[in-house]
Amino acid sequence: MIRILLIEDNDDHAELIERSLKRGFGKIQLQIAASAKESYHVLESKTFDLILSDYYLPEVDGDTHIRELSRRAPAIPLVIITGQGDEKIAAKSIQSGAEDYIVKTREALEALPTILKRAIVKHRSHQKNKRKEIRRHLDDQKEHAKKVLGEVAAIDRRVKKLKKGKNGKASSSGQARDGSTLEHLTQQIESLKKFVKKMFVKK
Repeated sequence: MIRILLIEDNDDHAELIERSLKRGFGKIQLQIAASAKESYHVLESKTFDLILSDYYLPEVDGDTHIRELSRRAPAIPLVIITGQGDEKIAAKSIQSGAEDYIVKTREALEALPTILKRAIVKHRSHQKNKRKEIRRHLDDQKEHAKKVLGEVAAIDRRVKKLKKGKNGKASSSGQARDGSTLEHLTQQIESLKKFVKKMFVKK
């Protein structure tokens, strides 16, 4: 059974949308919120397969509302539906986080279940691609960390070798040169350690 959160302040529109959803989906679990504030409260304790929201709601800007829903429920596909069609608003809605934008016409209401099913599939595909991208980024970071740590180990071995050499016989000029090299390598090690800690170690 599909779970849908409908955010709609017009009772008549909410009833028409509900009828369309039941015709297209059969049995559904529908929660209706009459305001943006109420929808945020509902999302604190419940989860849904899809959010369907009117763009024009009292006491909130449409784009702000979309961004807030996307922030509170990033894993749930969001579709905007409104009685006033506007290409600029449609584009802004999608940029703000909506999967689709629908104008409340008779044809759109009849096709609403199909549109919503497509939005769910589209959102799942986006989420899957995002997870792949995150995993790829983390794998790249791990490989880079291994490379840096390998460089640190190589420098550390050179430092130990130089320290060991200082205990043997050497000219004063050679000792000065080795001391300078040793100091430089020690600084490199510390810099690399700080870099690795900053970039790859979680705080």
